[in-house]
Amino acid sequence: MAVKVKKRHSAWNKALTPIISTLIRRKFNYHCKKSDLKPPFIVLGNHTTDYDAFFIAKSFSTPLYFVMSDHVSSIPVVGKIIRHLLCPIPITKSTADVSTVRGVLSVLRQGAAVGIFPEGNKSFAGEMSLMKPSLSKLLKKANVPVVIYNIEGGYFSSPRWSKQKRKGKIDGYVKRVITTDEIANMSNEQLFETVKNELRVNAYEVQQNAMQKFIGKDLADNIQTLLYICPECKAISSIVGQGDTFHCTNCDFKASYNEYGYVEGYKVNRLDELDNMQKQYIQSIDYSKFEKNTVICSDTDFLVKLKVNNYKNKKLGKQRLDMYVDRFELVSKNDVVVIPFSMVSGYAIEGVNSIQLSLTDGRVYRLNNKNAVSGLKYVNIMCAITGKIIKF
Repeated sequence: MAVKVKKRHSAWNKALTPIISTLIRRKFNYHCKKSDLKPPFIVLGNHTTDYDAFFIAKSFSTPLYFVMSDHVSSIPVVGKIIRHLLCPIPITKSTADVSTVRGVLSVLRQGAAVGIFPEGNKSFAGEMSLMKPSLSKLLKKANVPVVIYNIEGGYFSSPRWSKQKRKGKIDGYVKRVITTDEIANMSNEQLFETVKNELRVNAYEVQQNAMQKFIGKDLADNIQTLLYICPECKAISSIVGQGDTFHCTNCDFKASYNEYGYVEGYKVNRLDELDNMQKQYIQSIDYSKFEKNTVICSDTDFLVKLKVNNYKNKKLGKQRLDMYVDRFELVSKNDVVVIPFSMVSGYAIEGVNSIQLSLTDGRVYRLNNKNAVSGLKYVNIMCAITGKIIKF
């Protein structure tokens, strides 16, 4: 479906901006600096929360047409409302979606502005996710100014692994505008490095200076969706978060998570460093020693959907996900769907722990689990086994 710039988008933007501004100010203590830049242009933002599009939009008087995962636009009722009010440019995560590029260029040609989160994913541990170098090709082709927008404080206000929001302070601001002349004089590699460096925000590097409190309840609940390896005994899926503390069910490891976003009671006090530790560990394992039918990890109650198009999914029911050294298996009462790693052409995490698997035959599976299980461990261990870059 083509993305058409319509008058109603501007009208709804003007009508809803005061309401949304009040809500995000009260809920997140959000503050931003205004920009008077006129469209067409592209805004690139670091991605920390589900509300980042609203944070960025508040800085501009013109409507922004955001590139948005099609799993959002396919939500019944809500997706239709979003498409009517905002008309986002849909993208299937982890795929080279040519239609998305066409949508971006079309919106710009119609004289409007586009918003993109180049990471394609919210930060899990406070450090930015990897970006695709192909971004620079799009920016070159667009031939419009590129706005670099930084959001600080978002990660600790709404950690991706948590279902609990915290009240602290979030700041948003235009860090830099890269002009069309600057873009024309850069190589693709230079442009990509410039964007990556200007866009980078590490939550802990900011917090070291700000030391802002982020107040909430049950601060460590759900932390096992991020920490899938015990930092002490290295057991998989053994961490459990409860209240403000988290512990290992396989050893004596225990720690807490405080209002500043730091870990207490352990020698490593930052989640980004604990995350790096678990990534290094899973990459150090000799997977050639695993028996082919040994289950590495397994979780029940995944609601499995098969993508139909950008606005519709087909429900396949609840299934168990088993991971082996060379494949995933989706197990239901009457069937087993085998997905060899060799067939996985793309992968992503949606929301807190939902897994998206794009296959070489065109199928796209979406696996959602309402329990506090880690979807991250499946894609990261698969990457460690296959030698792919761990991007989350």
